Amino acid sequence: MEDQAKKLREMVRQSTAPGDKAVALPRARVIAVTSGKGGVGKTNLSINLSIALARQGKRVLLMDADLGLANVDVCLGIIPRYNLGHVLAGERELEEIIVEGPEGVRVIPSGSGGVRELAYIGETARSRFVEELTHLEGSADVLVVDTGAGMSRNTMSFILAAQEVVVITTPEPTSLMDAYGIIKVATREKPDQKMKLVVNMVRDLRDAREASNKIIILAKKFLGREVENLGYILWDRNMQRAVREQRALLVGYPSSNAASCINNIAFKLGGDGTGEEERSGLTGFFGNLARALKLEKG
Repeated sequence: MEDQAKKLREMVRQSTAPGDKAVALPRARVIAVTSGKGGVGKTNLSINLSIALARQGKRVLLMDADLGLANVDVCLGIIPRYNLGHVLAGERELEEIIVEGPEGVRVIPSGSGGVRELAYIGETARSRFVEELTHLEGSADVLVVDTGAGMSRNTMSFILAAQEVVVITTPEPTSLMDAYGIIKVATREKPDQKMKLVVNMVRDLRDAREASNKIIILAKKFLGREVENLGYILWDRNMQRAVREQRALLVGYPSSNAASCINNIAFKLGGDGTGEEERSGLTGFFGNLARALKLEKG
């Protein structure tokens, strides 16, 4: 990773030399995974979706942005030494805080303090952070952001800063209504954002269709919003086993029914036709996030 970072720095340095044309590094796709309530499988989807995308040959970053119950590291059995706060304080470079996860997925530990500091950093620190992101931009194809559950301002800041949002729900009525609430608020604040839906813990295909149709029809009728149905995840006891064992389902139980469902979702998501010109990339995402957090604090 150090050699790769040096090469990227050299590319940036050359692209900004006087009289030279800028070299545009590929911009990462940013996907936020969220839910209207806790306990519906949001973090497990974030982790396993990241692994499935990595198996497609994509370079994946996974950011733990659940400020209340940050547990990506716990689910994967890893112990981060540093987090985003150390980068913003100038104590570490961004590459140094990244933790290696399964299947080549790289995890960005944030911690509540690290993310909240984005709202307060000065111009010098902001410029340094943007430079760090530029170094990282060309080394990732996808950033998966595991947000908090619910509609707190912090959670909505992450949702609105992302290019795409995957909302996960269960067939339970309150979960469906909470998921619809997320879509409603996001539509009001960012009408052109891409919204996608996953229904977890379903009994069968009929159960999945009934649940997804309720949200998709409501969103179309009352919000004028198209919500893409990414698919469903069957209830599977292996998911609970994987959590207890602190390893990803796709690693511990790759032949399970739930793993097959997640692979199907990743295949559909990975084939998204979004052009690079439509992507905000890592710098755009964190810039949007910093502005949103500053508005919240102001």
